[in-house]
Amino acid sequence: MPIFKKVIEFLNKPFPQGENRSWYYGAMSFLSLFVVVFLYIFKPFGIHRLPTNPFLMCLGFGAMTFLGAALYEISIHQLRSFKKTYKNYTFGTWSLNNLGVMFCISLANFVFARLVYFGYFEWSLFPTMLYATFMIGIIPLTMIGGFVLLTQEKKNQNTTTEINPSGDYSKGESIFLFEIPLHQVKYIEALQNYVKIAYINTEGQLKIQTERVTLKEIQAKIEGGPVVKCHRSYLVNTNYIIDYKGNSQGLLLTLSDCNKVIPVSRTWVPLFRKS
Repeated sequence: MPIFKKVIEFLNKPFPQGENRSWYYGAMSFLSLFVVVFLYIFKPFGIHRLPTNPFLMCLGFGAMTFLGAALYEISIHQLRSFKKTYKNYTFGTWSLNNLGVMFCISLANFVFARLVYFGYFEWSLFPTMLYATFMIGIIPLTMIGGFVLLTQEKKNQNTTTEINPSGDYSKGESIFLFEIPLHQVKYIEALQNYVKIAYINTEGQLKIQTERVTLKEIQAKIEGGPVVKCHRSYLVNTNYIIDYKGNSQGLLLTLSDCNKVIPVSRTWVPLFRKS
């Protein structure tokens, strides 16, 4: 089924979860505004029968929408073991994550409505609030995510046409890193308090050397060489880059004679563009 296959492919696309959360709060602000406008115009679920100012009531639900989403993001951000890694965070993962967002928004709106307009809790009515929240919020939220995904993907794909070609191979010949000539280093990957240095030995073989050091310390040693930072966990030798691919999260670099694909996060993409 071609349509089903396309849906699966779209759900598996990497989603541009930013290195900061400003994009998330921007999306939640838009969703909150949408809730205010939607409720005020259409007055669904018997809202018009409540004895209160309609606009203030809708504004309250909009504020609770933002508060619920913010509390969810703050809570999930604290659970580092649960937090996704960028390479595995897809549009499908993001969509599932929205179920938690919708639940927290529903809870915030339910508490607000029961305390402000009724003065007591009746938890048997919470499923009704949950249903209403999903009906109003899930479609615009999904549309926001799809728009962000496609926009960032197109932007990064266009960036691949602006990439600098490989540099001068003689650059870095006078710099050594743990007795390895820097021009022979292909990439360096951080693993907590250790790093893996991938390099070509004198026989032309790809070797991995592990050292107890941080990327920051290595950067200080190799300043001015062809090995540059491209991701919070990677340094890459620009001389060995042979191909670039763009997705919504940034760029993916292919190196010569190396199976490892190196990610470039969006923060570092401008460094790889033509000057």
